[in-house]
Amino acid sequence: MNRYESIFVINPEVGEEKRKEVIEKIKTIILSGGGNLLSLDEWGLRRLAYPAKGCEEGYYCFLNLEADPPVMEGLERNYRTIEEIIRYLSVRKKSERKPKPKKVKPERYRPRIRKKREYYERRQRWQE
Repeated sequence: MNRYESIFVINPEVGEEKRKEVIEKIKTIILSGGGNLLSLDEWGLRRLAYPAKGCEEGYYCFLNLEADPPVMEGLERNYRTIEEIIRYLSVRKKSERKPKPKKVKPERYRPRIRKKREYYERRQRWQE
């Protein structure tokens, strides 16, 4: 399972009951697909950076979740079909694994050493 962050913006003209229904629908989509909802933060009503679908404000909801890629495809498909959702964005978080250290070649194979040597040789010539 991959970790994702997803944010969606609900039209502010929608009533509170309808807003809660939309949020519950998103939760059930995630859980029915086999995903885990780690956290749900409702940021509330905020001004949009630019007007979207005739709205200048929106109700923001932020999700932290674990799911497989097919679950996320289904979630984004539902984001598009739910009329109350103005905008959405889902991002896969990088894994927490540490990268393998790179192998370092011995100094005699490094091309930088030759350049340094040439620089010092030229410098010595100038000083003479």
